[in-house]
Amino acid sequence: MGRNDDAQALARRCIAREPGAWREFVDAYAPTVRALARRYLRLHGRYPDEAVLDDVLQELMLAMTRRDYKLLRNYDPTYSFKTYLGVITRTEVHRQLRRKRPQLGDPEELEAAAPVGEDASGQAERVEENELLGAALERLEERDALILRLRFMRELDYRAIADALGIPETSVGQTLYRAKQKLLAELRPTFDPAAQ
Repeated sequence: MGRNDDAQALARRCIAREPGAWREFVDAYAPTVRALARRYLRLHGRYPDEAVLDDVLQELMLAMTRRDYKLLRNYDPTYSFKTYLGVITRTEVHRQLRRKRPQLGDPEELEAAAPVGEDASGQAERVEENELLGAALERLEERDALILRLRFMRELDYRAIADALGIPETSVGQTLYRAKQKLLAELRPTFDPAAQ
């Protein structure tokens, strides 16, 4: 039995709520999650202590159990389980980073963040657009949202994206194109009332 088969079997045991299966899952994958979280946080210029890694691990494991183990049920064994776990871990790291990011809201912060010469209405419009984009990204599947963030927010090249997602570099373009189409479909009703 290969690693993916082992992971799939353990996931099935967790979903079936077999006694001891969840503890086995946590013991098996906690070190991987912590290592991945450390790596992703360092990519964002953060050097996490053990408490921060514990927070990421706890939130991720809680997310795995929500809605009757939905994330485990959604695992597609055509991909390695480590890749799948990596996508989920990156998503959790991004959630934690967003939570800690200062929110624009008061006029002084808006003014400081605005490009030179941008008036208050332009600032408010830009903040609103960013919120709409963020909400649309949240509605996408985790992998689609992640590849869009890696390309357009982190400005990674195709090779770095391929390494981060564990996919061939040659498939990045097509995966990115599909993700952009899904994002446009999410945004269209907001900007084109006729599409509703």
